[in-house]
Amino acid sequence: MSAGARAVTSDARGEAAADWHALAHEALLDHVTRGDARHALKMLLAALSRQLRRPCRLRAEQADGTLRWQLDASPGLGSDTMDPGDAGAVQQIALSRLGRHVGTLQLLGAAATGHDVTHQAAQLEPVRASAAALLLNDATVGQPPPRAGYVEMIRSALHGGGTFVWEWDIDTDWLSDIDEGLQQLGYDAQQIGRTQEDWNRLIHPDDVAANHEAYLRHVRGEVDHYEHAYRIRARDGNWRWYQERGRVVEWHDDGQPRRMVGTQTDITAQREREQLASQAAARLERIALHVPGILYQFELDAQFVPRFPYLSERARTLLGLDPQRAAESAAELMARIDAADREAVTASIIESAHRLSLWQWEFRVRAAPNSLRWIRASSSPTRRADGGTVWHGYMQDVTELRELEHARQDKAAAEAANRAKTEFLSRMSHELRTPLNAVLGFSQLLEIDRADSLSEGQRRRVKLIREAGEHLLRMIGDLLDLTRIESGSLQVQFDAVPMRPLAEEAIDMLRPQAAAAQVRLALQLSGPDLAAHADRTRLRQVLLNLLSNAIKYNRAGGSVDMLIAPARPAEGKAWLSITVQDTGMGIDAADLPHLFEPFNRLSQKRGSVEGTGIGLSITRALLTLMHGRIQASSQPGVGSTFHVLLPRA
Repeated sequence: MSAGARAVTSDARGEAAADWHALAHEALLDHVTRGDARHALKMLLAALSRQLRRPCRLRAEQADGTLRWQLDASPGLGSDTMDPGDAGAVQQIALSRLGRHVGTLQLLGAAATGHDVTHQAAQLEPVRASAAALLLNDATVGQPPPRAGYVEMIRSALHGGGTFVWEWDIDTDWLSDIDEGLQQLGYDAQQIGRTQEDWNRLIHPDDVAANHEAYLRHVRGEVDHYEHAYRIRARDGNWRWYQERGRVVEWHDDGQPRRMVGTQTDITAQREREQLASQAAARLERIALHVPGILYQFELDAQFVPRFPYLSERARTLLGLDPQRAAESAAELMARIDAADREAVTASIIESAHRLSLWQWEFRVRAAPNSLRWIRASSSPTRRADGGTVWHGYMQDVTELRELEHARQDKAAAEAANRAKTEFLSRMSHELRTPLNAVLGFSQLLEIDRADSLSEGQRRRVKLIREAGEHLLRMIGDLLDLTRIESGSLQVQFDAVPMRPLAEEAIDMLRPQAAAAQVRLALQLSGPDLAAHADRTRLRQVLLNLLSNAIKYNRAGGSVDMLIAPARPAEGKAWLSITVQDTGMGIDAADLPHLFEPFNRLSQKRGSVEGTGIGLSITRALLTLMHGRIQASSQPGVGSTFHVLLPRA
């Protein structure tokens, strides 16, 4: 309902007129209740004209309380002549129909071209009822008049839904039947004018232009009815939302619209619900953006056609999917599932739909041409009334989790293998010591046996046997220490260990080895009372390992210096520094990071110096048990330095 341009083509007028029954309830209420006998009869004649395909015109009206009109059923346009008998037959059909619908009619004079009919105002009600009946179905002869209470029932139903009916006389810009609409807004009928211009003043300024354009689209024939929603100001100052629908039901001969009817409905509560729903959806989407996975709604209709009515925006980054396209069809996502998993996924979904059981599955999805990701999905199904099934759930990318799980399993397997290796070495070391002690014992007996002395050659060979046995025994001892450290069964006892006597004892034990290798040993202490907080036996083992390596990997005429001094306090503790420096062949820079790895002899694995490659790893492990640390530096051809820090006593 809007003022403005009214031009329309006759083709558009014909198309709209042919389809006007869609607004039958508005027309019914309008014509039954308006109390305008002349208009009601005029609409009745228009309906008869359409049925008979002959113009039926109102001739005259008297001022004495009687309504006098003449039914003219002359030939239609384009027909030059009409047989008088046919004209009379047409009149009789029309009058017969009028008689069935109106009741008592007085016919005043009959002519070949028409009849004069007079009807008193007291009998207008059945005439209006007949007009309404013809409007509802003007192509059916013998349509009965509306039953009693029918109009009131329709009006009550519309009123209960917040709807009222309006009529707009476009020529005079006059609005009728808007009292109910004004009452809904809290106005008295006298407060607001009854023109479209008056009503427009209540519409929100931002909505007036769009409302008028919706009307023009209908008048131009672009749409078959006018429809628009706009804001309108109520008496209390609040803005309410109105949904308006209407249709032009009368046109001038030149194609201009004459009269329009329609309905208005207060949809404020609906708009508020929609706004709340929109806010809830926006809130959910904001939350979903911070969820690492994908929130989704999956639907399988009764014909097992899948689609995703909802996918959170995270689907774009995780799967490369457009949520809007997925809402129309799930084919794109289903096609991205790895071919090896697709059949199982489909079967599991159908099984969940059949049993209405929780659906949980892991499958691979090709998120990009060269990216295969593992997806874990979980959702709960609900049966719909039409037989379809809807799941609400969550998807997450578990590729890294699966890799971590595999790594954990690999680590557990490696640890199990390491424990088995440690147990094996421990058992074998104990088993080897028994026969080896026998070999060493008998070799020593042969060397000291005076009753049956050995020749010089035999004595030399027995000595080699004993030395090889002692070397093997040391290796077995190192293996036992390593396995006990790895298994956590090696215990240390802390005490205040004076460093001078312990260092002198270690040097004295290795003097024969140093003399044989032509290496000089030297000890230097920066104070007389230096002591370490350590296990005496294990600290002596550390000093022996470091000094022995410094002698073995030295050169003839070289030196090994041990320096013991207080270190700078750090971490709130007092530390003791032990430095063993040699003038040997040195260590390559590439080998230094692997220096303390067990069984790794680095560049000496093919050298002439005997060793197992576990001495330094045991040394570091023992220092760790005693809350100490060790570092190494070296320069090839110059020598190596091992620096030990231990807590001071």
